[in-house]
Amino acid sequence: MGKIKKFANIQIRKIRGGKDPIRLIDEFIGRRGFDPQECARERTPESARWMIPYSEGEELELLAEGLSRANDTTIYMGINVATVPVRGAGEMLSAALEVADGLIGIKVSLVGHYLVLSASFPAASVSVEDLDYNLEIITAQRSWFREALADELGIETLPDE
Repeated sequence: MGKIKKFANIQIRKIRGGKDPIRLIDEFIGRRGFDPQECARERTPESARWMIPYSEGEELELLAEGLSRANDTTIYMGINVATVPVRGAGEMLSAALEVADGLIGIKVSLVGHYLVLSASFPAASVSVEDLDYNLEIITAQRSWFREALADELGIETLPDE
């Protein structure tokens, strides 16, 4: 048997595997024709947030949370669908919950005074194609949700944002 060479602990570094969620989101933004650096809003060691122009006056929010814990990193994407008025908020929220039962693969949430259609998933198992797919799911159901909500409320259309 030959001698076993001992290495100093300083020379051995831990190499992390897996996907880099920041790079993944930057690639997703780049594919949409935007500069990821211009879309970036805030970055901490724990999270990063981007706002991407979606349509006139609207933005898609992308959020990566848990960046310091690679196995627990979560990616969130969401688009505002309606403003909840102060007067009649209870009626609108109960109608939104009724309509939300018809959503597939996404959820509706109350964020501030907005109803938001969103999807979230673990970053470890997601690809750029998965991000594209989830955006398509949100986009496809956005107009249906707005129309169904207006119908449930008994109004012609929801006011624009």
